[in-house]
Amino acid sequence: MKLVWIVFFSLSLQVAKAEFLPQSFSAKFEQEYISILKGNVKKGQGAIDYKYPSNIRFETSTPSQIIFVSNGVKSWYYRAPFIEGEDGEVSESPAKDGSSVYIKFFDSLKNGLSANSLYDVKSAGDGMHVIIFKAKTAKEFGIKEAILTFNSAKDKDFSELKKIDLLFPDGKKSTLRFMDLKVNPNFDAQKFNFVAPPKTKKTN
Repeated sequence: MKLVWIVFFSLSLQVAKAEFLPQSFSAKFEQEYISILKGNVKKGQGAIDYKYPSNIRFETSTPSQIIFVSNGVKSWYYRAPFIEGEDGEVSESPAKDGSSVYIKFFDSLKNGLSANSLYDVKSAGDGMHVIIFKAKTAKEFGIKEAILTFNSAKDKDFSELKKIDLLFPDGKKSTLRFMDLKVNPNFDAQKFNFVAPPKTKKTN
């Protein structure tokens, strides 16, 4: 009987870890991208849709319209024209070649908020949890650390996630502040496919 309880407890821990990342989520965001060396700050706004594994639609509306879409098979990167009437640009690649930092990061969160083969986790107080990627993963992902900030110190639920800071090996930092975060929305089949609008030229 003791062995049964040990096995049950172990399985419960694994399920709890896996359930941190929902199967899908959708949010609007404000973004800041900071160059530590020069101190330059770029700000923008947009929206993100994600479905595990490796499906993402990442759109910025300001300062310029950019759309990145990947569905695990293909990836598209679209830049809208700066001046109305000009051509936009789109590039297409196999998903494995166009996999973004955000895809790798969100997919990795299936491991939950506890130490695993990809990263270590420590609490930093005030609702913050620091994910420290192991050397091999940091090199593969291009991310050194991630700081997840929740709405309160007691929160550890993805639905209560307020902000994500990604720290890169070169010292740069990207911040996403979530607004209107929804977990487990149902996406239609075309959400993670991209059809270029008229007057779009294809680039390599």
